[in-house]
Amino acid sequence: MQRLSVINGLRGYAILGVIYFHLIGVMFNQPGWLNIQVGDFVIMPLTYLSNGWVGVNLFFILSGFVLYLPYATGSRDFKTRSDIFTFFKHRAARLFPLYFIALIISIIFILHQTNINDWEFWKQTLLMFTFTFNFSKETFIPPHNYVLWSLGIEVLFSLVFPFLVFFIKSKGMKNFAIVVFLLSFLVRVISHFFPEYQVAPHLSMIKDSIAGRLDDFAAGMIIGHLWTIKWKQSWFETNSEFLFFSSLLIITVGFYFSDYVFLKYVPLWTEPFINTVFQIGFGAMTFALLYMRANFLRNLFTNKFVQLSGMMCYSLYLWHGNMRWFFIMDYSMLRICTYLFFLFLMSFLTYRYIEFGNKKLGDILPD
Repeated sequence: MQRLSVINGLRGYAILGVIYFHLIGVMFNQPGWLNIQVGDFVIMPLTYLSNGWVGVNLFFILSGFVLYLPYATGSRDFKTRSDIFTFFKHRAARLFPLYFIALIISIIFILHQTNINDWEFWKQTLLMFTFTFNFSKETFIPPHNYVLWSLGIEVLFSLVFPFLVFFIKSKGMKNFAIVVFLLSFLVRVISHFFPEYQVAPHLSMIKDSIAGRLDDFAAGMIIGHLWTIKWKQSWFETNSEFLFFSSLLIITVGFYFSDYVFLKYVPLWTEPFINTVFQIGFGAMTFALLYMRANFLRNLFTNKFVQLSGMMCYSLYLWHGNMRWFFIMDYSMLRICTYLFFLFLMSFLTYRYIEFGNKKLGDILPD
């Protein structure tokens, strides 16, 4: 598949947002920080800084897009068991080596504060090595590396992906979309009847399970399908800038929506709609950038730094959680810069020599 520079760029902003959220946002930019009351309406000018976590939503959408695109174009297919085995082999080769290396290093660094005779430690480690940690409330946010919860969902999505493709081939994309979006929305609704499974302010073991997040991946698959069949291509090409700014407005609505739910300005039962708002917003932005001609807006997503950040997003994501604790003892500018320097250096080395050690350097750098 030909490299899509805007997809790299979207991934780049997603990972930069997640890093900012975990590094600074959770400490200094909580929802509602420095809000402005205008009558009955609360304006939150820093809402973009409060919601870097939504980069994970974008990761899921783009993952569905990238995985499904070659099947949408017909360059790949699941015709035999061998095709399924090949897909799983490629996904394992892509995800597992760096994951297990990062996991082993994480375990080494927590051994000094862990009782290795404690069965709970070995149970958690076993769940991490078998990618079953998302099925336990105690390890949904893994104590070994708290950011890995979403990687567990990504692996589970890879496991069900061939069956989703079979469903699309037999029942059609429209029926697939209806079933998945209804299923995921229903799961998110059900999660509110079980608040005891809330594991973090924005995370629930039920709401953010593979079933509750499957529509994020499905949204990306639908985008890949529509882009492949060139659905309304002329309209998107003519109105790409308008669509881009419309997508920003929708995403901003999603940010406000999320903040209002978090601050209890709106009823909690409305929360299941937040994922849908972001799916529409990020979907519209993806279409806008895919069809946009070279201009200043598009260049914001295709410059080499943002692209390279997106291409290294897996390494950056795996390392940024644990390395935060190694370097951030206070929030001086020097320590933050030190953290970012070593994070990007470590991530580039693992991106180059572990993720794509079998490729030439020029093949894994931005065009």
